[in-house]
Amino acid sequence: MRILFITPKIDERHDDLAFASLWAQAFIEAGYEVTVICGEKGETRLTCPIYDLGHVPGQSRFRSFLRFQKLICTLGYDRVFVHLGQRWLGAGAWWWKLKGIPTYLWYTHYTNPLSLRLGMVAIKRVFAATKDSLPHYEGDSRKIVTGHGIDTAFWDMLDLPSEKREPATHLLAVHRLSRSKRLELGIKALAHLPSEYTLTHYGRSQDPRNDAGYTEELRALVETLGLKGRVRFMGAVPMPALREIYPRYQRVLNMAPRTIDKTVLEAMYAGLTPIVTRTQAEAIGGITFPKDDLPESIAAYVQSSTLRTRKELQDIIHERHSLRALIEKMSVYIRPGT
Repeated sequence: MRILFITPKIDERHDDLAFASLWAQAFIEAGYEVTVICGEKGETRLTCPIYDLGHVPGQSRFRSFLRFQKLICTLGYDRVFVHLGQRWLGAGAWWWKLKGIPTYLWYTHYTNPLSLRLGMVAIKRVFAATKDSLPHYEGDSRKIVTGHGIDTAFWDMLDLPSEKREPATHLLAVHRLSRSKRLELGIKALAHLPSEYTLTHYGRSQDPRNDAGYTEELRALVETLGLKGRVRFMGAVPMPALREIYPRYQRVLNMAPRTIDKTVLEAMYAGLTPIVTRTQAEAIGGITFPKDDLPESIAAYVQSSTLRTRKELQDIIHERHSLRALIEKMSVYIRPGT
């Protein structure tokens, strides 16, 4: 079966969207004949056809739009899978609806922009990581909650002995610097913990419109709370570099309130015990959580919770959140076109 895989970026060195290549490869391994359209193309090992829209700073967006329209009208495919890029869903819905081509979307956000509303006219199913994703479509039979999925082969990392890892008091956070991630809760929790507790963050701000000034606010908070020597902002690293970073730690912190952050799953697969919100813990399954999101409660949980074994954490991923299993869940709808 021929599937058109549409995603914002194909670049295996990118710090945030490198996993799109893993998804495309997973569809190939599941037996699909994949063609990719991406906004930007960087480094990749994919061997399937990839069409770059040249969507980069300085490039005319209208020119990218016209190229997209030409591609969707001339390429041969039986199904459409839009990965994250709801803008392109909105831009192509007219053609897919006209031609009756079954179209599917992976979307983990809470917003309902115009491009998504337009694109929904062509959608057969929209797949979400948790029930809290796409709240505007709660009760719509097209919304399918599947859990998340990571490529366990890619994230099969070294199992370092405890003496070669950071102490359990050294917490790791890996995510973009966005207000939706609520890193300030982790920083405030640190102020309620003994001085041996530290927090190291990897990631960068990527949404200047919604997160303007957020990084500066976090740095100011660190100063105000007297935590300058205990909080480190390391910046962004290419996704493959995380395979060397995760195994060095024992705990990962993520306060995103209503979704499963894939970096938590990646860290769990490396053996890191997660510190997450109730909603995220329930969506992941099999893990505990603080009694609420107050910094004091997070700090108390950090001190009282026990470390999980790598095998226990990997079993959760294999059973609930592997990319292969996710593709199988979605294929139940994609293959028959329902």
